Amino acid sequence: MRRSIALAALLVACSNPWGDPSKQPGAVTDEADADTDADTDADTDADSDADVDTGPNPDDVDDDGDGFSENDGDCDDEDPSRNPGEVEACDGIDNNCDGISDLDFDDDGDGLQDCADFCPIQVNVAAADGGDGTWSFPFNRIQEGIDNTILLGCTVVEVDEGTYYENIDYSGLVAQVRARRGPSATVIDGGAVGLPVVSFVSGEGADSTLEGFTVTNGYADLGGGILILNSDPSVLGNVITGNRVEVNATFTGGGGGGLYLRDSSPLIEGNEISDNDACYGGTESGCDGGGIAIRGGAPDILGNDILANTAGDGGGIWLVRSDAAIFHNLIAWNQADDEDTVKGGQGGGIDIQIGSAGTLVSNNIVQDNTASTHGGGIAIYEYSATSGDPAVVNNTVVFNTVTDTTHGGGIASWSTTRPVVTNNIVAFNAPNGVTLNTTAVWTYNLVHGNGSDYVGAATNPTGTNGNIGGAPNFVLATDNGDPTDDDLALGAGSAAVNAGDPAVLDADGSRSDVGAFGGPAGAW
Repeated sequence: MRRSIALAALLVACSNPWGDPSKQPGAVTDEADADTDADTDADTDADSDADVDTGPNPDDVDDDGDGFSENDGDCDDEDPSRNPGEVEACDGIDNNCDGISDLDFDDDGDGLQDCADFCPIQVNVAAADGGDGTWSFPFNRIQEGIDNTILLGCTVVEVDEGTYYENIDYSGLVAQVRARRGPSATVIDGGAVGLPVVSFVSGEGADSTLEGFTVTNGYADLGGGILILNSDPSVLGNVITGNRVEVNATFTGGGGGGLYLRDSSPLIEGNEISDNDACYGGTESGCDGGGIAIRGGAPDILGNDILANTAGDGGGIWLVRSDAAIFHNLIAWNQADDEDTVKGGQGGGIDIQIGSAGTLVSNNIVQDNTASTHGGGIAIYEYSATSGDPAVVNNTVVFNTVTDTTHGGGIASWSTTRPVVTNNIVAFNAPNGVTLNTTAVWTYNLVHGNGSDYVGAATNPTGTNGNIGGAPNFVLATDNGDPTDDDLALGAGSAAVNAGDPAVLDADGSRSDVGAFGGPAGAW
């Protein structure tokens, strides 16, 4: 039985033949040899949980060094291969401590355990050639798994960790391709061979998915990382990085360093899209969309981190005549510049080259992006009477820059375009905040702290049409070039609170706040 602190103190005071009051029989409160038995770990295990009682809260100790203690849900803190962060394997053991082992899984509902049948189809790059897709004999290429979905009667392809040197084409097949251990452990390397790393070009639908991979080293004229043509797949939770498109004697160029979408309506959600290039500094034509290029269709671009991509136009995102819904993204560190000194370098973060009535850019943070000529954060460039007017609503556009002109460090509405721009915060951009044309519908925006707030046809709309100029008072805005250090939620005394369009409500039913965390989609 563990002694009380008072009793231990009494023993120290009255009888300690060993000289050191911290060393005596029964002392069990540190990692030294407290009980003088030549064992540096305490011996008591009062709750019989295989976790020795080495302190006041022994279950808080991560004994096996796997990052999880018993209080974190580790069901065997003596075995680093069993913890809540592990992935189930066919070993009869509850690897992830959820109370269920692989022996209980039956994904396809056929009455056979997953480990005993062909579903999910298994892929392991370390396997030998000639596999059959089972746990015991997996395929060693992802393409094999996809190609065998019909033959094996299973649409789930489960991919083990490793680097797969492949260029994958779904070929119109229904396949949910998922990495068992996520993008940090599972890489698809396209080899820079003149092809996208992954292609959806045969009418695939939302039930064809790619989830949990790093997609890298693609090189093509369209969609260096992922090419989506006339298809509507789901691209979920991947890291799409280090891909490029080029204009040269081989490629005519077309954009989409990370992803290129044409006449498609995919779901692009929860990805990191970073360090991709669409011929930055190249020609005016074809070097569009460093992170994502969108032409037509109605894709949903939701909850992605679109970071440090480069292009001629649209460093982060470029779109033309698309009913795209672009929500809840962090769009930062992207750059736009091309060789046209007059109209090049549009939209460091986002370039709406030609919008449509269905284009909606809402509740995004657009931060620390750079363009050479128009719209360091967002450029809205051309008008088409047949397409309609895009909407840019409830975004926070901060710390963006135009380098070679004064056309909208934060937002540039240019030419004869007629966007509806409402409830945005445009703050701390350089050399100015907003360049407006006479046809833009500009209402209930907060513009503050830019080099100069407005230039162009509407030189000072503060105080008109609901537009205001007070301080946004962000919770934390460091202006150190690193958006991950900032919290751009509205702090105490923010002028943006309850200052949006009164016809628009926040999720709690109050008048909309201005900025990325206001309006009905402000909770993210």
